[in-house]
Amino acid sequence: MKKFFSTLFLILIVWLNCQIAFSEVPAGYYYLAHNKKKAELKSALSQIASPLRVLNYGSGKGYTWEGFYYADQNPDGSVKDMYSSEIRYFKDFSSVAGMHIEHSLPKSWWGGHENNAYKDLFHLYPADGVTNSTKNNLPLGEVTGTPNFDNGVSKIGKNGFGGIYTDNCFEPADEYKGDFARSYLYVSTVYENFATLWNSPMMNNNTYPVWKKWAIDLLLKWNREDPVSQKERDRIEVVYNIQGNRNPFIDYPDLAEYIWGADTTKFFPFPEETEPFLIYPKRGDQMDFGVILQTDSIQQHLTVSGLNLQNNLNIRLKGKSKSFKISKASLTKEEVINGTEVIITFRPVVSGWNRDTLLLTSDGWKDSLRIPLQGLASTDFLALEPQNITPTGGTLRWIFDPDADNYKLNLYQGDQQAGDLIISAYVEGSSWNKALELFNGTGKNIDLSNYSLQKQSNGDGNFGATLKLNGMLENGKTYVLVHKSCSNNDLKAKANLLTDSLLSFNGNDAVALLRNGVFIDVVGIANAGADVYWGQDLTLKRKATVTHPSSQFRDIEWNFYGIDDFQMLGNHQMNLQPSSNYLLNDFETGKTDHFTISQLLPENTYTYSVTAIYPDEEKKALNTMQIHTSKLEVPVIMNATDVRANSFVAGWEDCLYTSDYLLDVFQIQSGKDTTETESFDNIGSNGKPLPEGWSGTASGNYTTAASSGKNPNALAFKNDGE
Repeated sequence: MKKFFSTLFLILIVWLNCQIAFSEVPAGYYYLAHNKKKAELKSALSQIASPLRVLNYGSGKGYTWEGFYYADQNPDGSVKDMYSSEIRYFKDFSSVAGMHIEHSLPKSWWGGHENNAYKDLFHLYPADGVTNSTKNNLPLGEVTGTPNFDNGVSKIGKNGFGGIYTDNCFEPADEYKGDFARSYLYVSTVYENFATLWNSPMMNNNTYPVWKKWAIDLLLKWNREDPVSQKERDRIEVVYNIQGNRNPFIDYPDLAEYIWGADTTKFFPFPEETEPFLIYPKRGDQMDFGVILQTDSIQQHLTVSGLNLQNNLNIRLKGKSKSFKISKASLTKEEVINGTEVIITFRPVVSGWNRDTLLLTSDGWKDSLRIPLQGLASTDFLALEPQNITPTGGTLRWIFDPDADNYKLNLYQGDQQAGDLIISAYVEGSSWNKALELFNGTGKNIDLSNYSLQKQSNGDGNFGATLKLNGMLENGKTYVLVHKSCSNNDLKAKANLLTDSLLSFNGNDAVALLRNGVFIDVVGIANAGADVYWGQDLTLKRKATVTHPSSQFRDIEWNFYGIDDFQMLGNHQMNLQPSSNYLLNDFETGKTDHFTISQLLPENTYTYSVTAIYPDEEKKALNTMQIHTSKLEVPVIMNATDVRANSFVAGWEDCLYTSDYLLDVFQIQSGKDTTETESFDNIGSNGKPLPEGWSGTASGNYTTAASSGKNPNALAFKNDGE
């Protein structure tokens, strides 16, 4: 068994009428929970209120801190902090110094699995870092006696509520107790399938009632005594727009009484539904058909049901794409009431992305429903990028061929050739000194007519400005594209192709390489927004250790050079190995399009190839693909317990995928404090070069004496997730 080590460094509510919803609940949203009570009501809410999508975990556009920016910001730009009275301010979607992303219901209670609950904004909050670290994974409670910690908002100490659990607990301020209670009730409802995972002093391993008696008594008490606030009402609408789901206990706080409290023998009296609505599909639903061969087709079934429509429901494609077909263009109101299945078929007529929008409308229905459709078609049998990556494995994927009976999978380390064509250099120089370089290290000549390049303008929207390539590129050779208005003769002399539109970029426009319409490589941070200049006044050169393209930009794969430094273009080095070390060799997966691999090493790179087996032949995928396992999570240190004159008990949260820990215990010796000041004097407006010992993707910004009284450089780190 492999052991993976993480190292720790340790230093010595007034009752309100239950029929009134506080927020604007969409018509029919809770219809499937009508006429249910107790456990059945809870399970119905679990199906209704599960998030349709979640943000990525971390900071940046599309990450948790973007959600916090919209959901937890005061009018003056400060952060709404339920853990302390410290005042801190947002700066775009970046994480706020001194604050953590806090799982109000500790993630260790379900084993720390990075699932939807790990990223769900209905129980994630921005929290003071000191308070969060001290709170750790303690249960809720009401502190009795002298607290161990009290910052005027949060307290930690012995629990005096209920008489059952008497160890340390976390007690928020009275004005936030209902917020925490409704977050906890939400998690236990929406994620009731975690029953076997729960590991908490407050919870049982079941789907109902989930909560221990003392714990549900506490949550019900807080839910009653601290009614839903305007902050919660505003926040639920923001999260609804992001995740497509709602917290039932904010919309109808009295639901808790009908599931766990005084009214479990009664049906919850939801308001009567009088407006037309659809139960299915839901607002925010999307249909993604994945990646298929252009000669293939795939179907998805869409259940359509609703109530109170006065006329037929019309179903059509907004863009009239020929790649999508709908089995029914109209449903009678009776068919909608009874629930009818509509089949959407994706049969691509072109390679690459095929997109359209399904429109559902009805006369007399003030709303309409739009469902985005997308599917990716390839003319080639290809290995696809892995998914569900962990420190020890992930899901290896390839395009399914319906004519194949089986697949053979190889997994190895040590690349003897490149996986495909790669983008090997990017130049964003002065004036029109702009260029791209491609490199072929595949061991064979490449027909460039199978490839194209696209650009995303200003860090947002779909990729466009398509440039189709042509000609043959020999193995070991580069292909350089230079802007036709380039004024530097040395750069112009390196060009294999002079062009304009694609190369009209200024450092915030990601550029992608496509193989017959399928994204295979990208330079630059996509979807980062117009203000993130990751490549302004820079030359980026792919490191020699990189042997495969990647549709996710990883700055660790690139060397960064200053403006108009492009002497290295036209020549690229790639470190290839004389042999490979196989972990899987011709492993037969069966008739499937994926294989889940485990027992790999954290922070390692592995390559996989796939061969399709047909009755009379075998066909190898035209590329190979890599999986980069992630790093182990850093353990969260808990306060020492049972502290004595010569001993103490060290504690920390368990980390998923870690089988053992290395513990360092040391004492800080008294001595002279030393302060080192880094002024960033040499940083340019492009955020380069960073001082020795510093790393990351940065943009240099400048303040002035007029604005701040000083004239220092101000440095902003820009990587999503940093």
